[in-house]
Amino acid sequence: MKTVNPLLLKTLILVLLVVISFSVFANAGDWYLKPSIGVTAFDDSDANLNSMVNVDEKVKLETDPGLTYGIGLGYFFTDDISLELSYSFFENDSDFKAQSDSNSSKGDIRVSYVTLNSYWHVQRKGNFRPYLGIGGGITTDSELNINTDQNDLSLSNDGDLVFQLMMGLDFEINRQLAFLTEIKYTNIELTDLNQASADQQIDDLQHNPFTLQVALLYSF
Repeated sequence: MKTVNPLLLKTLILVLLVVISFSVFANAGDWYLKPSIGVTAFDDSDANLNSMVNVDEKVKLETDPGLTYGIGLGYFFTDDISLELSYSFFENDSDFKAQSDSNSSKGDIRVSYVTLNSYWHVQRKGNFRPYLGIGGGITTDSELNINTDQNDLSLSNDGDLVFQLMMGLDFEINRQLAFLTEIKYTNIELTDLNQASADQQIDDLQHNPFTLQVALLYSF
């Protein structure tokens, strides 16, 4: 009998608590829905590769820019302050190089995460207003796929902490719809990425994407 994923259960509980909090504490304002799409770019990352058959060694991950997608559900408590529950996903092609090997291997990295974000919106001037945001949450899935000459590796994990900072510009189209451009910095330390067979593991992969994205904010 298949059991419920504990992380999925925790995420659903978090969503429920946030919705209840919005309902209880909100006395004026608007709900909003915010779909987004953007491009992520990375600095190169270093990590430790642990193996039951090989000595431990350093590995380097060179990640190409790639697309990111997101959806947020939020509430304006005042004209200036909003709180948002957000889901994001990005996928990027990567070159993976172990210290003991002069050749690099192709692969990709995929990460999805849920965050709770708070935003401060500057008073609107005409149709424009800038905003700042800060958020934190957890990964719901992290997967690193590596294609080597000998075999293909797939290492995964979930439940790592996420921290992010946002800065953007809001352009009001009408009372219900706004167009947003946003720059976002995300700090993710991926820990204990395990192969399904459990004979290889990557520790402490610092993955810090910068994201340039656009979004629509629909108030209801």
